[in-house]
Amino acid sequence: MDLGELFNRFPIFETERLVLRRLNLEDAPDYFEFASNPLVTAYTWWDYHQSLEESVQYIKQINEKYNNHAAFHWGIVIKEKNKIIGRTGFVSIDKYHERVEIGFALSSDYWNMGIVTEATKPLIGYGFDVLELNRIEARCNTENRGSERVMIKLGMKFEGIFREQLKVNGKYTDQKIYSILRKEYITN
Repeated sequence: MDLGELFNRFPIFETERLVLRRLNLEDAPDYFEFASNPLVTAYTWWDYHQSLEESVQYIKQINEKYNNHAAFHWGIVIKEKNKIIGRTGFVSIDKYHERVEIGFALSSDYWNMGIVTEATKPLIGYGFDVLELNRIEARCNTENRGSERVMIKLGMKFEGIFREQLKVNGKYTDQKIYSILRKEYITN
């Protein structure tokens, strides 16, 4: 696994409707617009943003993780509006075991349009083709049907349930885990 390729230059991806690029502090107002919606965070361990400053701090935090080679987030820009509408990326990187965990968030205005699948598909290819990962995984709350559909559309297979793994809104919740292996990706 060659993380130098990932962290020495920030790859930018373009799809039919989207551009995936690094988030910067100028994106904070757009990020706040969707991250402040409680619907977006209903199944996540993080709470909705209550101020623009929270979004600024979040972007600083993910860029610090990038600088420390601990995570890699891309902002999802909708081309027609040139606006950040979400994020996707490698929220956890395990260099030794050559695996990453993918995580994403999207403005509810763009749900059920295939946006997260379109945005994350290039990351799967990049992870296997360029970074030579062995495994890419993702998790979601057992009630989060939208995220689960994305994982299935990305070719991931259901592995099981982590019981009461995360505390969401003060309540322990079960998480489904999905993954795709390099050998499965190559044969598809």
